[in-house]
Amino acid sequence: MITRRHVLAFIMTGLAMLLISISNADNGRYHESSHASPTTGVWRVQDSPRGSCAQCHITHDADAAYPFGLFQANSNRLCFAASLGGCHADRPSGGTSGYPAQESDRLPTGSSDPGYFEYNSGGTRVAGVQHRVRWPGQFVWEDPQYSPHFAGQYMPLKDVEGNGSCDNCHNVHGGSGEHDLLDTTYHGIVGSQNGALPAGYSLCLNCHSQFGPPGMDDTARMIAYYYDRSINPGSPAGHGSGDGGGFVPSMSRLPCFDCHNPHGSAGNSSAGGNAYLLSDQRPGWYGLTDIKNNVEQVRRFCFGCHRSSDGMGGGTVEGMTLGTLPSDESAHQYGSVQHCYDCHGRDYASPTSRNVHNPGPGD
Repeated sequence: MITRRHVLAFIMTGLAMLLISISNADNGRYHESSHASPTTGVWRVQDSPRGSCAQCHITHDADAAYPFGLFQANSNRLCFAASLGGCHADRPSGGTSGYPAQESDRLPTGSSDPGYFEYNSGGTRVAGVQHRVRWPGQFVWEDPQYSPHFAGQYMPLKDVEGNGSCDNCHNVHGGSGEHDLLDTTYHGIVGSQNGALPAGYSLCLNCHSQFGPPGMDDTARMIAYYYDRSINPGSPAGHGSGDGGGFVPSMSRLPCFDCHNPHGSAGNSSAGGNAYLLSDQRPGWYGLTDIKNNVEQVRRFCFGCHRSSDGMGGGTVEGMTLGTLPSDESAHQYGSVQHCYDCHGRDYASPTSRNVHNPGPGD
């Protein structure tokens, strides 16, 4: 006869097996992660093997000072650990040795993910925290003026200090993403031409959508619409390319990281940080605090990639060199004082409005 006690025992056994299964799965992911590498992995303390769990978890004692046996409170500062040997804290030059990312840091054609920013040698990732070319350092990340992912009260996960947690995007034990311990898929530009929404950009578009966290600004919530070709057909959707070239297949949509850095910005050559998480990769990208309205700023921003009709600005992007802008518009000359968005859009009021994520064709 099956009694209530038997049912309860069966349920408890099943739960135990499930927890063991989850634990083993996490353990398996961890051993494949960057943190677990015996040569370049985490090494906070030298009396334990590099990459071992003991680098972060110092005890299994239920009465340990911090949950999960961690060596300090489970906050962003656990990742920085500057006073305890330093992991992701600032280095003397700020950020990492290769920051900000350069075009040469992109994975090349024939690699696993052409166009993705990854410090590499011949297409093979070069491991080591000092080579994470999109990490500007703790000081920038914690500056609320330029780092809304840190300071935003709408962030889904917060650390014990109430700040946006690294865990919103990263999984220290090895996430489902293929890069940077990301916990959700994020890829380079190849494949973004497929489907209504580019599945490879899920890490950003899952939040920057109508399903994003409560309290997020409505303009940020609209972004996924501008990448969605079932709503906005045609190559401009997602600041896309109709022609292709370099790593860019025809009808691709631009990766967010070509213009943004989710960690914030110090400004190119540390000349002044950018708002809106704008990257500081290109020479003109510093002090960009109001590109929506400021003519001088927006022209430095746009000419960071696009070449003016009289041959100024621009450069290599995603393995291709953009052609000069058409000369039939005087505003395309480098010295013009016309705001780019006056013709190409600055409207975020609806799913089909024109803006830098879904540029209008101009007049």
